[in-house]
Amino acid sequence: MTISRCLACDSDRLAPVADLGVTPVLNGVMFDDRDTARAAVLGRLDIAACQDCGHAMNVAFDPGLIDYDAEYDNSLHFSPTFQSYAEDLAGRLVDAYDLRGGAVVEIGSGKGDFLESITRRTGGTGVGYDPSTMPDRQIPNVRLVSDYYHPGQDVEPYDLLVCRHVLEHLEDPAAILRSLSAAAPAGAIHYFEVPAAEFDFGPTGMWDFIYPHVSYFSAGSLDVLLRRCGFEVVAAGRSFSDQFLWVEARAGATAPDAAGTDATSHLELLASFAARHRDQVRRWRDDVTRDAARTAVWGAGSKGVSFLNAVDPAGTLTVVDLNPRKWQRYLPGSGHQVIAPEALPGDRIRTVLVTNPAYRHEISGQLGQLGVPADVIAV
Repeated sequence: MTISRCLACDSDRLAPVADLGVTPVLNGVMFDDRDTARAAVLGRLDIAACQDCGHAMNVAFDPGLIDYDAEYDNSLHFSPTFQSYAEDLAGRLVDAYDLRGGAVVEIGSGKGDFLESITRRTGGTGVGYDPSTMPDRQIPNVRLVSDYYHPGQDVEPYDLLVCRHVLEHLEDPAAILRSLSAAAPAGAIHYFEVPAAEFDFGPTGMWDFIYPHVSYFSAGSLDVLLRRCGFEVVAAGRSFSDQFLWVEARAGATAPDAAGTDATSHLELLASFAARHRDQVRRWRDDVTRDAARTAVWGAGSKGVSFLNAVDPAGTLTVVDLNPRKWQRYLPGSGHQVIAPEALPGDRIRTVLVTNPAYRHEISGQLGQLGVPADVIAV
């Protein structure tokens, strides 16, 4: 155990949840050949939970294994379903906080897709920080910085700061949050979004346990962390088929209140997770073994990589993804080659497994357009 205190409330009362073995360290990096992919660096997933606030963490996380660069590609914007979600979010934030003509800063901006969407609506400027950005990408009125945002670093004045799916990657999320709250422009709004632990550990989650995720935030533990770091929560909720937690907050003097968080029901969910995960892996390994030649997995993102390494480590299944940057390349660990939807052998495939239920309807429609009469099953 390398993490000994809760990353949300700083309690030392941690208890084991599940040891999930080893997994590829960078699930978003593709490889040019199968042998190199299968030799990808692995790291251990040993999940523990804080008994005070319910926050779950990979206590075996080693930050020295992580090295994000332009090869890291976790973009979801090739999916019409996700594009619609992101566009709706951008529009809601612009309208709710009157951001037209304003400045937006995004920490963890990836390839710049969301910044492009929101600045198109505001008509203002944007700055994004992310080491995995494409250095040659040009977006009107947007500057992309190919580097991390570091705690204490000066940030351009902003009306909105966006931090989506970043906090769960950090070995010390409190450091970056305290830095932001201390230097926040007066009245600026902050939008934080993370995977919802309630979904991940629930019956329809299971496959979002990846090495880059140090933390698994519940609504309670995210609230505790933000208040502890000097933010006043304005609004909060769940989105994207309940898979994401979001919080809108302003910097303000708020007292930490971890003791007031009732984590009982969440800890009960975590307590049953190890057995449920073990049963799901066993079930899908059996199914894959029976009919691998006629089965495909649609989705080579984080959930897909996690699922495939758990249930098909030999790399026998066909894998499809919409992201053209992944076509004809190989997934870390299992070594599956990713193909374009148009390359799907429709005369052979009878079952398509979907690791994210939010995309089931979209994928069913795409299979229909391709003339592939397969059953679509959310795993």
